Amino acid sequence: MELGILLQMTVALILHMVRAGAFFAVVTFFGRQRDSVMIRLILSISIGTIMWWVGDRMLPVPPTFLELGVMALTEGVIGLALGFAISTLMSMLIIAGEVISMEMGFSMARSINPESGTNATVVSQLLQVIGMLMVFSLDLHHDALRILSDTIHACPVGQPFDFDPIWDGVRELVGGSIHLAIQFAMPIIGIMLLMSTGTVLIGRAIPSINMMEFAFGLRVLMALGVLGFYIVEAMPFVVASFQGQMDRVAEMFGG
Repeated sequence: MELGILLQMTVALILHMVRAGAFFAVVTFFGRQRDSVMIRLILSISIGTIMWWVGDRMLPVPPTFLELGVMALTEGVIGLALGFAISTLMSMLIIAGEVISMEMGFSMARSINPESGTNATVVSQLLQVIGMLMVFSLDLHHDALRILSDTIHACPVGQPFDFDPIWDGVRELVGGSIHLAIQFAMPIIGIMLLMSTGTVLIGRAIPSINMMEFAFGLRVLMALGVLGFYIVEAMPFVVASFQGQMDRVAEMFGG
């Protein structure tokens, strides 16, 4: 009898850790490179243990390892879906940075992003760093952990669940992040369009000016000045966007 209870508790603990581990594997707030693997592993074990302690401490032991693997895969899907949904906060700024870089003429100025290990434009990395700092300053990483804890009630560990609301929520978040990115970048796109029109008129009026050299330098200078001013002015929009995205993620899992 004691061995059966111990097995039931072990199964429940493993499934809680799998859900938490899948979440920390994809969410961007806690790092994605090798240097943060140990930290994320410790967080997965500790948060998973806490979720197990406050949730279902015992679950029926599946008769075969295949069924246990299916249950673990289900928990991994929930954790991955939640981590990906929360990561759409950074996607908004990354997409906006890529669009702004194209308008500035910096689309070829790419470097390795130390956070993700992928190639990204300089402006995109700048906006991503600013967004990450805002996430920690607004304690949104704590909200992410609270939503992870809320999934215990919305999608009980070891129990079947309806994936359609989660799928619809992820699609809505992805579309919303693209929409917000275009909104964020639109003022700079408009200013760059006006500037392009002005340089074309100057080139027509003064044919002796080397527009290739003159326009590129002026475009970069104007874009950097506007971006530096706009980053400060757009902070309320970014904060409201972040909070709105987090509210949508919470609604996906019954928060």
